[in-house]
Amino acid sequence: MGSTTIRQQFLIFLLFTFSTMHAQENTPIITGIMNDTLFQTEWYTQWNDAKDYKANPDVLKKLSELPTGSIHFMVYLGTWCDDSRKHVPVFLDLARQLNWKYSLIGVNREKECPLDKKACKSWDILYLPTIVVLRDGVELGRMVETPKASVEQDILDILGR
Repeated sequence: MGSTTIRQQFLIFLLFTFSTMHAQENTPIITGIMNDTLFQTEWYTQWNDAKDYKANPDVLKKLSELPTGSIHFMVYLGTWCDDSRKHVPVFLDLARQLNWKYSLIGVNREKECPLDKKACKSWDILYLPTIVVLRDGVELGRMVETPKASVEQDILDILGR
C-alpha cells in the first residue's frame, strides 16, 4: 500500500513537472528593446498577471511629489518569467501614471541581452525582473525579482536615498 502511494505521488509530480515545462515552452520569448505598443496588445492582456493590483495611494502621492526628470528606469524582463508577469505590469502602470522614462529589455532564458550579450553581464542581470533605477546614468538601486514591500514602495525607497 505504501509503495503504491509513493508511486502515485511520483507520477503526479512527473505529470505536473511535464505540464509546467510544456506550458513554459509554449510561452513566446520576446527579446530586445520593447516599446509600449507591445504592451497594448491582446498578448499583454493574457500575459499580465497583475490586472487587479491596486497601488498604495499614499505611496503614489509621495512618488508623484519627487523630482524624476533625471531618472531613467532600465527594466529587464522575461516574457517567459512568472515574476515578470506579476511585477512588470505594476511598474508600467506606475510609470504611465507618473510619466517616468523607462526602457524595457526582454531577455532570453539565459538572461542574455539579444543585442549585446555583455550588457546584461555588466549590469549583473541574474534574476528577473530587474528594475535598475538610474539618476543621470548612475545607478541608485534596483528591485530584483520580487519586491521587498511592493513595487511602488521599493521604488520610493530607492528614489528617497
